[in-house]
Amino acid sequence: MRALELAYANGAQRVYVVRVASEDGLLARYTLTTSGDPVIIESVAPGSGYNDALIVVGPGDDDDHRMVTLELGSATETLRNVPANLDEFVQVINGTHASFPFGSQSSTGAGSNWFRIDPGTLPDDPETITVNETAETGAEVSVEGTNGAVDADYTLGMAALENEDVHIVVLAGQDAGLADELVAHVENSSTDLMKHERIGVIGGDVDDAPAQDEGRLVYVRPGLTTTDSASRREVQLPASYTAAAVGGRLASLDAHFSLTNKTINAGGLGTLFNGTQLVEMIRSRVCVLERRLGSIRVVKGITTSTNTAWTQITTRRIVDYARYGVRSACDPYIGKLNNERVRQAMKSTITGFLTDMVDREMLISFELEVSATRAQQIRGIAQVTMIIRPTFSIDYIRVIMFLE
Repeated sequence: MRALELAYANGAQRVYVVRVASEDGLLARYTLTTSGDPVIIESVAPGSGYNDALIVVGPGDDDDHRMVTLELGSATETLRNVPANLDEFVQVINGTHASFPFGSQSSTGAGSNWFRIDPGTLPDDPETITVNETAETGAEVSVEGTNGAVDADYTLGMAALENEDVHIVVLAGQDAGLADELVAHVENSSTDLMKHERIGVIGGDVDDAPAQDEGRLVYVRPGLTTTDSASRREVQLPASYTAAAVGGRLASLDAHFSLTNKTINAGGLGTLFNGTQLVEMIRSRVCVLERRLGSIRVVKGITTSTNTAWTQITTRRIVDYARYGVRSACDPYIGKLNNERVRQAMKSTITGFLTDMVDREMLISFELEVSATRAQQIRGIAQVTMIIRPTFSIDYIRVIMFLE
């Protein structure tokens, strides 16, 4: 939640969130006694947060109905006139936090699901099963749920985002120990096959330079301080949370606007580096933050790449923007005739997009050719060849002064 808070506080507007856990996570379960075999009510996801839930089934207004109360933390919801018929009762227990929509009956509000019926425990003929009076006393869940936070599988979590229009990826709360997995994901997503160009932002608290030589990875330091909303006390956060703040700030900028010298919205820095340390970290390809002019600022918006062309984050983002735009410009022409007229029309569309990039100062200039040999025409290929010259940002200003 702190990672989300920092991302939004620094300009993020649309965030895709994936819950990541290991296979060791357990569902919280409650056994409901019926006139037949027991039916198990289970939490919709692993987690210890469900362990204090209390499900109470009591008599309703008549013999055909029951009243169900679900308590979780400070929230309590009571369902009156729940059908005693188990087939309908299943729909009832598919409740949501502050809301239990089922059929034509529902409470107001909305939230995420709490519990559901384990389908493996349903009898063949649920219409003949009713809830026994023995269930009226209620009980706490009988099997504790666990979060599965240890050895969480972040590769699976990132895979769940493969088909989403996500450009910046942050592993909330996770440090550079997962940098290799993050790099593998952004590289795979950015291929011509996947067509989702991405940049990863991750934090590190060690003095070693990042091991990755990668134009799609931003390695940030140091950690941050912030005020805990519950205790109202200042807390120290590692650089893994700085990554969320930097990711949010980066998302707020157009592709050609450099992260260099931009302010970061946070309480403070966990470590204040001196000038020598800042220079050393920049040389080590770390996107480092400093306190200057009364605010927290990014010293230099760089990736971990040692290739000068891909050092600036803006270069990678401009090229990714160009790839996305040209792909979008070409898409309407797929399936049309592969002749000179259509190819020239495609060239005009792409030229319009690239010219707009020049007008917006993303590019200095470009060269473009759309062609197809006879062999390519037979294979259904139209080839787009272009040279783009991205605009580079000012990272520092060298002043030479002469006295006479």
